[in-house]
Amino acid sequence: MGERKNSSVLDLGEGITIIVITGGPCSGKTTGLSWLSQALADRGYKVLISPESATKLIGAGMLPGELPWPIFQEEIILDTINQENRIISIAKRYRDAGRKVVILCDRGAVDGQAYLGSEEFGKLIAQLHYTYRDLCDGRYHAAIHLRTAALGAEAFYTLANNTARIETPEFARGLDQRTLEAWQHHQHPRVIDNSTDFEGKLKRLLAEVCEVLGDPVPLEKEDKLLVEPFDINTIPVTWTESKIEQDYLFSPEAGEERRVRARSDAGGTSYYYTTKREVSSGVRIENEKMISDKEYFVLLTLRNPKKVTIRKRRICFFWKNQFFELDIFEGHRDGLVLMEAERSDRTPELELPPFIKVIRNVTDEKAYSNAELANPL
Repeated sequence: MGERKNSSVLDLGEGITIIVITGGPCSGKTTGLSWLSQALADRGYKVLISPESATKLIGAGMLPGELPWPIFQEEIILDTINQENRIISIAKRYRDAGRKVVILCDRGAVDGQAYLGSEEFGKLIAQLHYTYRDLCDGRYHAAIHLRTAALGAEAFYTLANNTARIETPEFARGLDQRTLEAWQHHQHPRVIDNSTDFEGKLKRLLAEVCEVLGDPVPLEKEDKLLVEPFDINTIPVTWTESKIEQDYLFSPEAGEERRVRARSDAGGTSYYYTTKREVSSGVRIENEKMISDKEYFVLLTLRNPKKVTIRKRRICFFWKNQFFELDIFEGHRDGLVLMEAERSDRTPELELPPFIKVIRNVTDEKAYSNAELANPL
């Protein structure tokens, strides 16, 4: 085996942060990555995602059991490293153009230990001329583990969103623990459990990422405010802008909500597909994933004609260590302006920007939810 090639966080310099998101089966990784990418983009970061190599290679036809397990895992490690190195190269181009970049890795280089065991995996990476130091601390600024829903949120355990997965809940629990133990090689692995509902789990994930980045850490409480229209050019701090189009789709299942969203900014357009379904009275589960433009336009053919397309400009900014999102509606709800205010560990008491006039707090008013705003007038 030739000399290894490995990108080290020590070689990156400022402006690029690499975070691996890992966990057990059905832990919320797919939705978490999609949700994180949007939340960080709103905060002014250029977000790049390195997809999961195992799912990609299994989808390409490299099936478990057809190759010896060590060879199977070797191919995954090599693909993971090569793919991440290419993403890092792209990140440097954005950084050199003046952008702050976050790379989110869907699993990382040591996940294979959960399948091979520590002894066999240690031999494999040694044969590839790597050490655990190379593949943990040396490769990722942070490692965040999302615990499987089979541990504490069993009602939400499903494999429907990943056809490459076949794990039973019992196997998922063991695999989750072995994955967690693999990432103990990192200097400070972080764990997001199922002690809250899934929305709370996502918020805790974002809080951990913000802590890694040195940004204000959002608290769980958010406020939605109805505000008077105003000239956004009078905002006295740096702000970012994106355009959002959201459509609701037909669903063959009662109690399920499906939607697609296109989010455009100066860097291009990203597309997302979201499903929400009720699993018990008052309890809903949400799954979201990034999709291609082709998938987006195919799904648009399933648009629900009883709903109207939501179009809005989103203006995001920090004010005194608090994060604000202004949604300026266009078309169907032209003239409506809503602001979401996020409290943080630095400012637990909300302090509103003096340059925005708030009409009232509408946090608990159903009429201002996106689903309701998509209804015809």
